Amino acid sequence: MATVWGELKRRNVVRVAIAYAVVAWLLLQIADVVLDNIDSPTWVFQAILLLLVIGFPLALILAWAFELTPEGIKKEKHVDRSASVTHITGRKLDFIIIGVLAAALIFFAADKYVLVPDMTPPTESIREVIATGIQKSIAVLPFVNMSSDPEQDYFSDGLSEEILNLLAKVPDLKVIGRTSSFAFKGKNMDLRDIGQALDVTTVLEGSVRKSGDRVRITAQLIDVSDGAHLWSETYDRTLTDIFAVQDDVAAEILGALQIHVGAAPTRGRPTENTDAYALFLRAKAAMNRWDAVSAEDFLLQAVELDAEFAEAWELLAYAYWEQWGNQLSAVKARPQTFDAATRALSIDPDLLLAQVMQTSADPESSWLPKEIEGLERILRIEPNNAVAAEIMAWDLAFFGYFHEALQIAEHTVRRDPLSPNAQLNLFNTLYTTGRRTDSLAALELADELGSIYAKMTLSFIHHRERNYELSIEYIEAHLRERGLPHGWVRSLHVGASDPATGQAHLDRRIPEIMESVPGERAYEMQLFLDGSYLTYGFLDRYFELIIEYESSSPFWGDAITLISNGIFDRDSGFTAHSRFLEVAEGMGFVELWETRGPPDFCGKTSGEWVCE
Repeated sequence: MATVWGELKRRNVVRVAIAYAVVAWLLLQIADVVLDNIDSPTWVFQAILLLLVIGFPLALILAWAFELTPEGIKKEKHVDRSASVTHITGRKLDFIIIGVLAAALIFFAADKYVLVPDMTPPTESIREVIATGIQKSIAVLPFVNMSSDPEQDYFSDGLSEEILNLLAKVPDLKVIGRTSSFAFKGKNMDLRDIGQALDVTTVLEGSVRKSGDRVRITAQLIDVSDGAHLWSETYDRTLTDIFAVQDDVAAEILGALQIHVGAAPTRGRPTENTDAYALFLRAKAAMNRWDAVSAEDFLLQAVELDAEFAEAWELLAYAYWEQWGNQLSAVKARPQTFDAATRALSIDPDLLLAQVMQTSADPESSWLPKEIEGLERILRIEPNNAVAAEIMAWDLAFFGYFHEALQIAEHTVRRDPLSPNAQLNLFNTLYTTGRRTDSLAALELADELGSIYAKMTLSFIHHRERNYELSIEYIEAHLRERGLPHGWVRSLHVGASDPATGQAHLDRRIPEIMESVPGERAYEMQLFLDGSYLTYGFLDRYFELIIEYESSSPFWGDAITLISNGIFDRDSGFTAHSRFLEVAEGMGFVELWETRGPPDFCGKTSGEWVCE
C-alpha cells in the first residue's frame, strides 16, 4: 500500500486531484453567479457540474499514465526515472493550487461584500436563506396603550406591529414574529425571562398615548442579558407624522444594534387619510384574531375613504384569500382576491403579498404553482416574513415536498415559536416525514396556543391510533368551540366503522346532520363531514366527492381541504389510489413536479408518474 501511495505522490496524481477539485469548485461558484444573473435555465449549471464530475477521474488517469517533460507529454513508462522532472511539475502544481485558493478567497469576499446589495440576502436558495445563522435578534413587544380609552389598543398594537414589520425587512436581524411577541401582552414579566423564552438578545418595548390627533410614543431598546438600555426616545407628534416615527424608530434600533444595511427600511406614507389608516390597523388586529370577515368590513370602509390606499387593497385581498375554503367558497373568494390584489398592484406594483395573491387567484393560471413562485420571491427578499413562510410550508407539504416544507416549518417556529399556525405546520411536516412522536408534541402545543384546527386534527390522529374514545372527545370539543351541533358524533362513528355498511351509513346520515346546521355554517360543516369518507377508508367515494367539487367550481379551490387531508394522511393510501393522478393533473400538481422535481411520494417510471 505504501508503495502505491508513494507512486501516486511521485507521479503528482494527488496534487492533480487537489488542483482539479479547487479549480472545479471555483468554476462552479463563478458559474452559479453568472448564470443566475442572466436567468439561465437550471440544466446549464447541472451540465457544467456533470462535465466537471466526469472530468475528475479522467484527469487522475492522465496524471498517472503521462508525464509532462521538457520535450512534451510522454507516456510515463517511456520516461527515464533518472531524467524525470515530476518534482518540478509538482512545484508548479503547488503554485497553481495556492493561486486558485487566493482567487477563490477574493471571489468569496467580492461576492459577500460587493456583489450582494445591502438589503438582499446573500443566498439564492430558500433552504440557504432559512439556514443562515444570524447573531443579532429582537422581539418587539406590544406597546402599552396609555390612552384613557381601552378601545385604542388596536392603535398601540398596530404601531408595534408596523415597527416589527419594518425591522423584519432586514435580513441580518432575527425578528420574532408578532404572535409570539404579543403573547406577553399584559403580563408583568421580567424582560430577561421574555428574552430567554423567545431566544433573543434584545427587546423593544414602549407605550402610546393618543388624544385626538396628538400622539406621544415612547420606545426603549433593552439588552436582555443585563437589562441595560441600549436606546430610548420619546416622540410627540400628530397622527399625520406617525409614519415618520415608525421610520425613525427602525433606523435608531439598527444603529443601536450596529447593523449596517445602507439605507434603513422605511414605511413611507401609505395614505394621507388618518381615519383610513385607523381602519387598516383595526383590520390587521382582526386578521391576527383569525377574523377575516371583520377585517374585510374594516378594509372596505378604508378603501372607501381612500381609494388609492394600496396596502388596504393588498390586505383586503389577503382577507378574501383567508376565507377561501372556510367562510367563502372558491367560486366567490377567488375572483374577489384577484380583483383586490389587482387594484393594489395598479397603485403600487411593488407590493409583494399582493403579487402572490394576484397570481394565486388568477383564473387563467394553475394557481398553486404560481403561488409557490411568488412566496419564494418574498422569502428571498424578506426571510423574516412570517406570513409568507407559513403559507409556503403548507403549500410545499400540499404538493408532497414534505422534507423541504419541514425545513421552512422549523425555521418559522424558530422565528415565531408561540404561533399556533406555525406549530400546526410543524405538525403536518413532522407527521408526513414519519416523526410521529415529535409531531404530536407540536400538535398539542398548537392546541394550547389556540389553533382552531388542532382539536380536529388531534381527533384524526387518535382515530388512526385506534384511540376512538379520545378521537370522539376531540371532535365534539372542536364542534363546540365552533358553535356547531355535535350530538351526532358517536352514532356516526359506530355506523361508519363497519367496512361493509359504513359508506351507506355515511351517505344516509350526513344529509340528515346537515339539516340541523345553520345556513351560514353549512359550507364549513359539509367539508368537515365529507372528510369522514377518508377517515373510515372509503376512498372511492372520497374521490367522487373531490371530482364533484371540481365540477361545481372551475378553480378546484373547494376541493383543497379534501385533497390536503388525503395527502397529509400518509396511512390512508390516498396518493396511491388510481384516481389520485387524475386529480393531481387537474390541480396543477404534475405541472409543478415537471419543473420543480418529483415530490417525496411520487416518481417517474418509463416516463409515467407513479405515486405511493
